[in-house]
Amino acid sequence: MITLDVSERDEVLKGLSTQQKEFIDLYVKRGKRTSFANVLARDKGIVLPHSATIEEIEMILDEWVLEDYIDNGFVNPETPCECGKPLRYQYIVKHLTTNQIRRFGITHFEEHTGLPADIIASVKKGFNQIDYERDELLSKIRDGWSLIDYISNIPEDLQLAKDIKSHLDAGIPLLDRQLNRLKRDIDSHLERKEEKVILTPPNPTRHVSQVEKNTIREQATFDLFKDFNEESPPSTKRIQRSNYNNLSAINQYLDEGVTSARIISELLIKHHGASNKRYITGKPRIYVEVCQYLEGLVDDGKLSLEEVVEKVDRSYKIVKGEW
Repeated sequence: MITLDVSERDEVLKGLSTQQKEFIDLYVKRGKRTSFANVLARDKGIVLPHSATIEEIEMILDEWVLEDYIDNGFVNPETPCECGKPLRYQYIVKHLTTNQIRRFGITHFEEHTGLPADIIASVKKGFNQIDYERDELLSKIRDGWSLIDYISNIPEDLQLAKDIKSHLDAGIPLLDRQLNRLKRDIDSHLERKEEKVILTPPNPTRHVSQVEKNTIREQATFDLFKDFNEESPPSTKRIQRSNYNNLSAINQYLDEGVTSARIISELLIKHHGASNKRYITGKPRIYVEVCQYLEGLVDDGKLSLEEVVEKVDRSYKIVKGEW
């Protein structure tokens, strides 16, 4: 774990380009908002993937959210705690039901939100992790980190994860956890390409019936979404008949800009009476059904698959002009 003291941290920040400085500031702010929201979601038994956006996560909450996080760079009397103490770091939280807004330092989180001590402890732990990651990024920038020292070649046809791409585009090093994930993604990508090469090509003269095509597609869907110790989902047709009202609500969330299949699943549970049964991983059982419905929209040309986050989530985007 890499930690910098205040003077070391501020010194590195001074040497950053405007783009790098803005990226680091936004990374810390959004990271803490996301961490805060995830803690409250986990308290409800909801485990979400790292790829879910803060806006999506907060849609499934109905209590406190971290509205903003301010680092003044110095102790500033213009950003005091509600007790009157001037702060360098100020946290601004909002209650979604009452719209009440509170401003305070990290030590008064429990007092001003009324959240249980164990939740506050988890929140502080999550905030500390974001601070550690910020220091990791800053120390790598200071030391002249280069991706080529860790990965010599990234396949041109590999679709990079959004968070990894955003780091590289902004000239920001990858975190160790991102670097390890990128290595896994490259290995998986190359393995899939090798499998395609060794597969026997189909007989071009043989007619494949529609039934066979549907069977292949359904089996591929099962293999794609099945997790360890999770049961195979029922057939697509039976899903669409038994849960039609729930699944039709997906279109509403797509219109609202929700891209994560996991978030859509949680919203169906919260607002549309979908089953809250979960696998041992914390993933809702309805997630498989949601993905199958979304894949149908992909086949119809209405959606595009934007990102596959290992086996924990899939994100989709409306195809312009086709919705």
